[in-house]
Amino acid sequence: MTGSQFYAEYIYNAFALLLKTMLLDNKVLFCYCLCMKQNVGDYSFEYKKKQQVKFMHAVVFMVSVFVFISVFLNCILFSVFINSSSMETDVSKGGIVFVCPFLRSPSRGQVVYLSRMDGEKLSAGQKSLNAAVKFFTLQKYSPFGRNSRMTGKDTVRRVLALPGDSYYMKDFVLYVKPAGQSHYLTEFELASKPYNISIYSVPVEWDGMGCSGQMEEATLGKNEYFVLADNRIEGLDSRVYGKIPSSRIKGRVIWQCFPFGKMRLY
Repeated sequence: MTGSQFYAEYIYNAFALLLKTMLLDNKVLFCYCLCMKQNVGDYSFEYKKKQQVKFMHAVVFMVSVFVFISVFLNCILFSVFINSSSMETDVSKGGIVFVCPFLRSPSRGQVVYLSRMDGEKLSAGQKSLNAAVKFFTLQKYSPFGRNSRMTGKDTVRRVLALPGDSYYMKDFVLYVKPAGQSHYLTEFELASKPYNISIYSVPVEWDGMGCSGQMEEATLGKNEYFVLADNRIEGLDSRVYGKIPSSRIKGRVIWQCFPFGKMRLY
Protein backbone atom coordinates (compact mmCIF):
# COMPACT_ATOMS: atom_id res chain seq x y z
CA MET A 1 0.00 0.00 0.00
CA THR A 2 1.38 3.27 -1.04
CA GLY A 3 1.50 6.29 1.21
CA SER A 4 -1.21 8.05 -0.70
CA GLN A 5 -3.51 5.02 -0.44
CA PHE A 6 -2.84 4.76 3.29
CA TYR A 7 -3.56 8.44 3.74
CA ALA A 8 -6.83 8.17 1.74
CA GLU A 9 -7.99 5.17 3.77
CA TYR A 10 -7.13 7.00 6.98
CA ILE A 11 -9.15 9.99 5.89
CA TYR A 12 -12.06 7.73 4.91
CA ASN A 13 -12.08 5.88 8.25
CA ALA A 14 -11.85 9.11 10.22
CA PHE A 15 -14.71 10.64 8.29
CA ALA A 16 -16.82 7.49 8.78
CA LEU A 17 -16.12 7.53 12.51
CA LEU A 18 -17.04 11.21 12.71
CA LEU A 19 -20.27 10.55 10.82
CA LYS A 20 -21.19 7.66 13.13
CA THR A 21 -20.46 9.85 16.14
CA MET A 22 -22.64 12.64 14.80
CA LEU A 23 -25.50 10.25 14.10
CA LEU A 24 -25.20 8.83 17.61
CA ASP A 25 -25.16 12.32 19.11
CA ASN A 26 -28.25 13.25 17.10
CA LYS A 27 -30.07 10.18 18.39
CA VAL A 28 -29.09 11.05 21.93
CA LEU A 29 -30.15 14.66 21.40
CA PHE A 30 -33.47 13.55 19.93
CA CYS A 31 -34.14 11.23 22.85
CA TYR A 32 -33.16 13.99 25.26
CA CYS A 33 -35.49 16.48 23.60
CA LEU A 34 -38.28 13.93 23.59
CA CYS A 35 -37.80 13.29 27.29
CA MET A 36 -37.64 17.00 28.02
CA LYS A 37 -40.84 17.58 26.12
CA GLN A 38 -42.52 14.85 28.11
CA ASN A 39 -41.15 16.29 31.36
CA VAL A 40 -42.41 19.79 30.47
CA GLY A 41 -45.80 18.35 29.67
CA ASP A 42 -45.85 16.47 32.95
CA TYR A 43 -44.79 19.61 34.80
CA SER A 44 -47.48 21.65 33.08
CA PHE A 45 -50.12 19.08 34.04
CA GLU A 46 -48.91 18.93 37.64
CA TYR A 47 -48.86 22.74 37.82
CA LYS A 48 -52.41 23.01 36.51
CA LYS A 49 -53.52 20.33 38.93
CA LYS A 50 -51.94 22.17 41.86
CA GLN A 51 -53.53 25.44 40.75
CA GLN A 52 -56.95 23.78 40.59
CA VAL A 53 -56.47 22.38 44.09
CA LYS A 54 -55.45 25.82 45.38
CA PHE A 55 -58.50 27.39 43.71
CA MET A 56 -60.83 24.83 45.28
CA HIS A 57 -59.24 25.42 48.68
CA ALA A 58 -59.74 29.18 48.26
CA VAL A 59 -63.40 28.68 47.30
CA VAL A 60 -64.01 26.38 50.27
CA PHE A 61 -62.29 28.88 52.58
CA MET A 62 -64.37 31.82 51.30
CA VAL A 63 -67.62 29.85 51.60
CA SER A 64 -66.66 28.77 55.13
CA VAL A 65 -65.90 32.36 56.12
CA PHE A 66 -69.22 33.55 54.66
CA VAL A 67 -71.15 30.82 56.50
CA PHE A 68 -69.33 31.60 59.75
CA ILE A 69 -70.02 35.34 59.45
CA SER A 70 -73.68 34.69 58.59
CA VAL A 71 -74.15 32.39 61.59
CA PHE A 72 -72.24 34.79 63.83
CA LEU A 73 -74.28 37.83 62.76
CA ASN A 74 -77.61 36.04 63.00
CA CYS A 75 -77.09 33.99 66.15
CA ILE A 76 -74.38 35.59 68.25
CA LEU A 77 -73.76 39.29 67.63
CA PHE A 78 -74.51 42.00 65.07
CA SER A 79 -73.90 45.74 64.88
CA VAL A 80 -76.51 48.51 64.64
CA PHE A 81 -75.90 52.10 63.57
CA ILE A 82 -77.82 54.64 65.68
CA ASN A 83 -79.14 57.40 63.43
CA SER A 84 -81.33 59.31 65.90
CA SER A 85 -80.97 61.10 69.23
CA SER A 86 -83.97 59.35 70.81
CA MET A 87 -81.77 57.38 73.24
CA GLU A 88 -79.25 60.04 74.17
CA THR A 89 -77.30 60.50 76.33
CA ASP A 90 -76.66 56.82 77.05
CA VAL A 91 -76.85 55.70 73.40
CA SER A 92 -75.18 58.27 71.18
CA LYS A 93 -76.50 59.47 67.84
CA GLY A 94 -74.10 58.33 65.14
CA GLY A 95 -72.83 55.58 67.41
CA ILE A 96 -72.56 51.85 66.78
CA VAL A 97 -73.88 49.28 69.23
CA PHE A 98 -73.73 45.50 69.25
CA VAL A 99 -76.87 43.43 69.72
CA CYS A 100 -77.00 39.84 70.97
CA PRO A 101 -79.98 38.17 69.20
CA PHE A 102 -80.37 35.21 71.57
CA LEU A 103 -80.87 37.51 74.60
CA ARG A 104 -84.58 38.21 74.14
CA SER A 105 -85.86 38.18 77.72
CA PRO A 106 -84.74 41.57 79.05
CA SER A 107 -84.84 42.89 82.59
CA ARG A 108 -86.16 46.32 83.58
CA GLY A 109 -83.87 49.09 82.45
CA GLN A 110 -82.11 47.10 79.73
CA VAL A 111 -81.89 48.35 76.13
CA VAL A 112 -83.34 46.19 73.35
CA TYR A 113 -83.46 46.23 69.56
CA LEU A 114 -87.05 46.20 68.25
CA SER A 115 -88.27 45.22 64.80
CA ARG A 116 -90.43 47.61 62.78
CA MET A 117 -93.94 48.21 64.09
CA ASP A 118 -95.87 48.64 60.84
CA GLY A 119 -96.36 44.91 60.39
CA GLU A 120 -94.75 44.84 56.94
CA LYS A 121 -92.93 41.58 56.26
CA LEU A 122 -90.01 41.03 53.92
CA SER A 123 -89.31 37.93 51.87
CA ALA A 124 -86.38 35.65 52.69
CA GLY A 125 -84.45 37.00 49.70
CA GLN A 126 -85.05 40.60 50.75
CA LYS A 127 -83.97 39.83 54.31
CA SER A 128 -80.78 38.15 53.06
CA LEU A 129 -79.92 41.07 50.79
CA ASN A 130 -80.69 43.53 53.59
CA ALA A 131 -78.38 41.61 55.93
CA ALA A 132 -75.54 41.61 53.39
CA VAL A 133 -75.89 45.33 52.60
CA LYS A 134 -76.18 46.25 56.29
CA PHE A 135 -73.04 44.24 57.07
CA PHE A 136 -70.92 46.08 54.50
CA THR A 137 -72.38 49.52 55.37
CA LEU A 138 -72.18 49.08 59.17
CA GLN A 139 -75.98 48.92 59.42
CA LYS A 140 -76.37 52.36 57.82
CA TYR A 141 -78.38 51.28 54.80
CA SER A 142 -80.79 48.54 53.73
CA PRO A 143 -82.39 48.41 50.25
CA PHE A 144 -85.73 46.94 51.36
CA GLY A 145 -88.28 47.87 54.01
CA ARG A 146 -87.34 51.51 54.47
CA ASN A 147 -90.06 54.15 54.27
CA SER A 148 -91.01 57.50 55.75
CA ARG A 149 -93.48 56.14 58.26
CA MET A 150 -92.37 56.45 61.86
CA THR A 151 -93.05 52.74 62.49
CA GLY A 152 -91.31 51.56 59.33
CA LYS A 153 -87.85 50.98 60.79
CA ASP A 154 -86.15 49.03 63.56
CA THR A 155 -85.47 50.93 66.77
CA VAL A 156 -83.50 50.79 70.01
CA ARG A 157 -85.52 51.36 73.18
CA ARG A 158 -85.33 50.76 76.94
CA VAL A 159 -87.54 48.13 78.56
CA LEU A 160 -89.17 49.47 81.74
CA ALA A 161 -92.11 47.17 82.45
CA LEU A 162 -92.35 43.38 82.09
CA PRO A 163 -95.26 40.98 81.49
CA GLY A 164 -97.76 41.22 84.35
CA ASP A 165 -96.50 44.62 85.57
CA SER A 166 -98.81 47.59 86.09
CA TYR A 167 -97.64 51.10 85.26
CA TYR A 168 -98.55 54.75 84.85
CA MET A 169 -96.62 57.86 83.86
CA LYS A 170 -96.38 61.21 85.60
CA ASP A 171 -94.24 64.10 84.38
CA PHE A 172 -92.42 61.82 81.92
CA VAL A 173 -91.33 59.40 84.66
CA LEU A 174 -92.75 55.88 84.63
CA TYR A 175 -94.04 54.30 87.83
CA VAL A 176 -94.15 50.51 87.87
CA LYS A 177 -95.79 47.96 90.14
CA PRO A 178 -94.09 44.62 89.48
CA ALA A 179 -96.33 41.59 89.04
CA GLY A 180 -97.35 40.14 92.40
CA GLN A 181 -96.42 43.26 94.38
CA SER A 182 -98.63 45.97 95.87
CA HIS A 183 -96.55 49.16 95.63
CA TYR A 184 -95.44 51.36 92.77
CA LEU A 185 -91.79 52.32 92.40
CA THR A 186 -90.13 54.66 89.92
CA GLU A 187 -88.44 53.24 86.86
CA PHE A 188 -85.06 54.25 88.30
CA GLU A 189 -85.58 52.25 91.50
CA LEU A 190 -86.38 49.10 89.54
CA ALA A 191 -83.74 49.39 86.82
CA SER A 192 -80.84 46.96 86.91
CA LYS A 193 -78.39 49.78 86.00
CA PRO A 194 -78.57 53.59 86.33
CA TYR A 195 -79.33 55.67 83.23
CA ASN A 196 -80.28 59.21 82.29
CA ILE A 197 -83.35 60.61 80.56
CA SER A 198 -83.81 63.85 78.63
CA ILE A 199 -86.70 66.10 79.64
CA TYR A 200 -86.79 69.71 78.52
CA SER A 201 -89.28 72.44 77.77
CA VAL A 202 -90.18 73.09 74.15
CA PRO A 203 -90.77 76.58 72.71
CA VAL A 204 -94.30 77.95 72.66
CA GLU A 205 -94.31 77.92 68.84
CA TRP A 206 -93.20 74.25 68.75
CA ASP A 207 -95.28 72.38 66.16
CA GLY A 208 -93.30 69.14 65.94
CA MET A 209 -94.42 65.76 67.11
CA GLY A 210 -93.99 65.00 70.77
CA CYS A 211 -95.19 62.41 73.27
CA SER A 212 -97.26 62.99 76.36
CA GLY A 213 -95.68 62.98 79.79
CA GLN A 214 -98.82 61.55 81.42
CA MET A 215 -100.39 58.09 81.14
CA GLU A 216 -103.22 56.36 82.94
CA GLU A 217 -102.65 53.12 84.82
CA ALA A 218 -102.48 49.98 82.68
CA THR A 219 -101.35 46.38 83.05
CA LEU A 220 -99.25 44.31 80.69
CA GLY A 221 -100.46 40.93 79.53
CA LYS A 222 -98.51 37.76 78.84
CA ASN A 223 -95.44 38.30 76.63
CA GLU A 224 -95.98 42.07 76.57
CA TYR A 225 -93.43 44.76 77.37
CA PHE A 226 -93.49 48.54 77.84
CA VAL A 227 -90.57 50.46 76.31
CA LEU A 228 -89.55 54.12 76.39
CA ALA A 229 -86.99 56.31 74.69
CA ASP A 230 -84.53 58.09 76.97
CA ASN A 231 -85.41 61.31 75.17
CA ARG A 232 -88.93 61.60 76.55
CA ILE A 233 -89.83 64.65 74.44
CA GLU A 234 -88.90 63.59 70.91
CA GLY A 235 -88.54 59.81 71.09
CA LEU A 236 -91.36 57.57 69.89
CA ASP A 237 -92.04 54.54 72.06
CA SER A 238 -94.86 52.60 73.76
CA ARG A 239 -96.72 55.86 74.23
CA VAL A 240 -97.24 55.69 70.46
CA TYR A 241 -96.67 52.02 69.61
CA GLY A 242 -98.57 50.65 72.58
CA LYS A 243 -97.57 47.45 74.34
CA ILE A 244 -94.73 45.59 72.65
CA PRO A 245 -95.12 41.84 72.02
CA SER A 246 -92.06 39.74 72.78
CA SER A 247 -91.90 38.69 69.11
CA ARG A 248 -90.79 42.26 68.27
CA ILE A 249 -87.66 42.02 70.42
CA LYS A 250 -84.78 41.08 68.11
CA GLY A 251 -82.12 41.08 70.78
CA ARG A 252 -80.53 43.00 73.63
CA VAL A 253 -77.98 45.78 73.22
CA ILE A 254 -74.88 44.74 75.14
CA TRP A 255 -72.07 47.07 74.02
CA GLN A 256 -71.48 50.46 72.42
CA CYS A 257 -68.19 50.42 70.50
CA PHE A 258 -68.35 53.85 68.85
CA PRO A 259 -67.69 56.70 69.53
CA PHE A 260 -64.55 55.40 71.18
CA GLY A 261 -64.82 57.95 73.97
CA LYS A 262 -68.23 56.55 74.94
CA MET A 263 -67.51 52.84 74.78
CA ARG A 264 -69.52 51.01 77.42
CA LEU A 265 -71.35 47.82 78.34
CA TYR A 266 -75.11 47.81 78.86
